[in-house]
Amino acid sequence: MLNEPVSTIMTRSVQTLDLSAKLSEVRRALITHEFHHMPIVEASRLVGMVSWRDLVRAYRGARGADASDPFHIDEVLDQSARIEEAMTRELVTVRDDDPIDRAIDLIADAHVHSVLVLDSDEQLVGIVTDKDIVQYLSS
Repeated sequence: MLNEPVSTIMTRSVQTLDLSAKLSEVRRALITHEFHHMPIVEASRLVGMVSWRDLVRAYRGARGADASDPFHIDEVLDQSARIEEAMTRELVTVRDDDPIDRAIDLIADAHVHSVLVLDSDEQLVGIVTDKDIVQYLSS
């Protein structure tokens, strides 16, 4: 059961944003899709991930400016940093043919909520979340 490939449980249609997007676009996408993090691509290649925590760090970095008004968070985020400065580049990934057990180990050991799934050409083809794994194990 756990030797099945992660491709059997991954979500295939992964929402991404381009590296040229603004942090305010990331914030809105996270809210709209109810995600915890957003994969960032450049020329269709995965280059990073922006999480809620990354947005908080960017906001905190701009506090010295006019960050006292929470209603201007998008302006503050966009002025504080570009995506490439705020995103995490050290990503936890698996291959689409890796066993589900590998995804379980990575999520548990790396203290992350998901792993990004790449194909043999290093293209982003899916995502497996901790919720996906628990649902799979309980089915």
